[in-house]
Amino acid sequence: MASKGEDYKKLLKDLNDPDWNIRAKAVFNLKNYDDQVILDALFKKLDDENVNVWLSTVRVLKEKKDKRLVNKLINALIEDNRDEVRWHSAYFLGEIGNQIPSIKPIINALKDECAEVRLNAAKALGKIGNKKAIDALISSLDDKDPIVRKEAIISLNILSPLNNVEGLMKSLKDEDKRVRSLAAILIGKAGSEKSIDGLINTLSDDDCVVRVSAVYALDKIGGEKVIKPLIKALKDPYWEVRSDAAAALGKLEDDRAVVPLLDVLKDENKYVIKSASKALEKFSIFKK
Repeated sequence: MASKGEDYKKLLKDLNDPDWNIRAKAVFNLKNYDDQVILDALFKKLDDENVNVWLSTVRVLKEKKDKRLVNKLINALIEDNRDEVRWHSAYFLGEIGNQIPSIKPIINALKDECAEVRLNAAKALGKIGNKKAIDALISSLDDKDPIVRKEAIISLNILSPLNNVEGLMKSLKDEDKRVRSLAAILIGKAGSEKSIDGLINTLSDDDCVVRVSAVYALDKIGGEKVIKPLIKALKDPYWEVRSDAAAALGKLEDDRAVVPLLDVLKDENKYVIKSASKALEKFSIFKK
């Protein structure tokens, strides 16, 4: 780190310049100093009226691991009327992680009027890793904005990947295809057999990516109950669904899949044919 020479005096003066660009540049350059006087001067800039100056200051103090920053961010999340400051506060609290004394303000931010704030609050709760946030995140699965619902699903999977299948099942019927797709994938990773019926219904989803995700989930769960739906998926209009279904049936090695897989060898798509061929090689009657 730089020693405290004459240059720092000009930088400290520039912190109060009427031009926000000069103030932001001074904050950036003062990151090279560790003197407490300079850190105190930077801390005061957390009250700067310009969002860019505020952001630069937060980044520097976060890098310096200034312990005062956490409470300042919490207060900004609760009280600041600028959307950008609130959502960045939630974001940085997530970056700081488990040093947060209380997650209650972040949980409360899940009800903020700004979707970006709710999104970053959901993301932060996943990063912090406190299981007290689970119920609030489950409630966020009903958020009016799909990006928030999607982030709530991701954080729930981080906090308790095996205990939120019921909430994820509800998300299989979400109006947003990204949410439905993610829900299917995470249900598959959870490996819950109770979710098979819901995933079978998802194989009829209007969106091909969601159907691919449903096949992925059924493949992960496995078992006898997934055989028939995967065989049916071999006739899906989208080639990737057919290909993934063929691959999944190969892993299961159930003889009921042999004839349907042989029929797939006539498929118009070469990747589907390749998947079916590899799947058939796993059955005893085709092994050398």
